Amino acid sequence: MSNHRKRRRLKPRIHRRAAPGTKPGTMNVAPDALQSTFDVIAYDRDHIAEKTRVTAKELEQLITRWPVVWVNVIGLGSTDTLHAIAKTFNIHPLAMEDVVNVHQRAKSDQYESNVYCVVRMPDTNCDQLTTQLSIVLGKNYVVTFQEGPGDCFDLVRSRLRHEHSIMRQETQADYLAYRLIDAVVDAYFPIMESIGDRLDELDERTTAGDGQSAFAELHVVKRELLLLRRAIWPLRDAVRELQVEATPFVSNQTRFFLRDCQDHSVQLIDLVEAYRDIGSDIRDFHLSTVSLRMNEIMKTLTIIATIFIPLGFIAGVYGMNFEYMPELHWRYGYPFALAIMIAVAGVMLNYFKRHGWIFRGRETREALHEIDPPGGRG
Repeated sequence: MSNHRKRRRLKPRIHRRAAPGTKPGTMNVAPDALQSTFDVIAYDRDHIAEKTRVTAKELEQLITRWPVVWVNVIGLGSTDTLHAIAKTFNIHPLAMEDVVNVHQRAKSDQYESNVYCVVRMPDTNCDQLTTQLSIVLGKNYVVTFQEGPGDCFDLVRSRLRHEHSIMRQETQADYLAYRLIDAVVDAYFPIMESIGDRLDELDERTTAGDGQSAFAELHVVKRELLLLRRAIWPLRDAVRELQVEATPFVSNQTRFFLRDCQDHSVQLIDLVEAYRDIGSDIRDFHLSTVSLRMNEIMKTLTIIATIFIPLGFIAGVYGMNFEYMPELHWRYGYPFALAIMIAVAGVMLNYFKRHGWIFRGRETREALHEIDPPGGRG
């Protein structure tokens, strides 16, 4: 991920633009949303038509003529365009309200004329790592609403342009919707692989003793995993609803394909949870290492202070300068006092060493490697 060092917002910014008491189904377009444009791909087994500038009347003609029509709307800032598309495809006002409020979690809602589905599409250039993708599935059309340009549907478009591809042979709108959802789910895997590589690197740096600099980057990775978890967990439920709910817009054949899509979403959830555990292990290992080093430092300082306590006592006794102290006038009094101090210090050092309280630097390093050997969490 190119900008993985950037600190991302931990809490998504949710701006509900509808005031309390607003009538349900009211579209409140964000003032900073991009102006809406859309392109159309209509196809059957033998022909395909791609158009960029289409009027509402031409859209109605395309729906009547072609077995599958895909309308991809980019930008949610043009109220007139959104109203025209909603009228043409008979999209429910509640669904259009969710389209323009881009904080929705993944879900699937059924209406009389179509099925409305929301998924979070990966976008590494976004602070939240995902953007909202709304999908409206009808009898012979699919309408997608994106917040801005850039998506993960290039492979879908290339397959549609290939005359002998499976997508061209499956002239059903629900199969196209499945392929779009499957493309979104598969787009998460490269991101997860990138996070896995970064965790391996942070693990190696922490084990090598560079945990202090890796700690801040680990915090960023854990934030990103939390954002991905919020996007992927509801995605599994949304796909399952499409698979099991009885609706005339999803055929039994497509339900089998959606089962595979759900399996991929479960794999993503397992990866997210595993990487979160690995990140927590790296963090705990770093904190344990710091704590162990701090304990070693405190133990060393305590031993030094303990050794100097009797030495200070001896020096204090012979520093009181009483008149009747025979050692003060003895020729060997000074060497005798130093000898006593050295002997006391030697006895204490030997005692500490025998009990394993000092001179254990090698044993400490071996203990750290036993806790987590190099590459042990890879």
